Amino acid sequence: MEYKKILVKGVNWVGDAVFITPALSALRSGFPKAKISLLIPEKVAEIYQGNPDIDELVAYQRKEGLREKIELIRTLRKKKFDLGIIMQSTSYGPAVLFYLTRIPERVGYSHSLRNLLLTKVVKRSKGTQHEVDFFLGLVKSLGIKVEKKKVFMAEDGEAKEWAGNFLIENGYKENHPLVGIFPGAYFGPAKRWFTERYATLADRLIKNYRARVILFGEKNDFPLVQKFIDKMTVNLINAIGKTSLKQLRALIERCHLFITNDSGPLQIASTTKTPIIALFGSSDPKKTGPWRDEECTIIYKKVSCSPCFKRKCKKLTCFEEISVEDILQIAKTYLSREQ
Repeated sequence: MEYKKILVKGVNWVGDAVFITPALSALRSGFPKAKISLLIPEKVAEIYQGNPDIDELVAYQRKEGLREKIELIRTLRKKKFDLGIIMQSTSYGPAVLFYLTRIPERVGYSHSLRNLLLTKVVKRSKGTQHEVDFFLGLVKSLGIKVEKKKVFMAEDGEAKEWAGNFLIENGYKENHPLVGIFPGAYFGPAKRWFTERYATLADRLIKNYRARVILFGEKNDFPLVQKFIDKMTVNLINAIGKTSLKQLRALIERCHLFITNDSGPLQIASTTKTPIIALFGSSDPKKTGPWRDEECTIIYKKVSCSPCFKRKCKKLTCFEEISVEDILQIAKTYLSREQ
């Protein structure tokens, strides 16, 4: 069946926002003549700007009141979509929204009473599945053959220019390798390797490779980052709370190596060619690992309790097993060719 207007309800988190891009690409291949609109929270909209698989972005604030939600329903009704796809696997809100918007065909994963609001209920695959494949499952349920699975975030000229100026303003010179570090993880501390070890790692990278280290994070990461900075013996480039998502990507693209926990920035880095070292603790790299094989190393010590998917943990045995030396050995592979 052909569809003229398709509305996709996207996801709320940066990492997941990157993970659905192969599904959007497959949807475009399956329905090349359709107008594809993507409904997403404003905070992740930049990920999709410049994406050729999307015709229209409909961005909203997640904490909108009743009046704004009613207005959104009216706006979407006027667009007369004939197919709605809900990427969120368990949320009731999007199903209610699509029902009230009067989209005749509504597709989503099976979840309890939410199924009553869907016209096509998709069963989940058994066993561990990467999130990219999970989202692709919804598109496959429409009979679309998936030929490629690359994650995507468009380059942005203004962001690249900003990144170049930012590095110059912070005294970066091209004859030094640039290493990016993201020590945070919005989900919780159980996904964060130890701040003091990150600080030691940064010091060693600067000493061993004459590297410049650039620190990434959101504004709410300031307390975590201050501990990081306090434990360091040399200066670094502080980009905490100073970048948009486009600018973050542009800076990561300038790095010779990017070291990070399982996080949204990890998935943004996966859309570049920058070498990655990704540290996993409570989460499972088989589900949320970077969707890239080349120039990418995952460090994951599969202890008996991992993956536990907890936000907090008093022991953090999974991260205790990851040493500074473990990362330095891998970093050597990437940075020695820059010397």
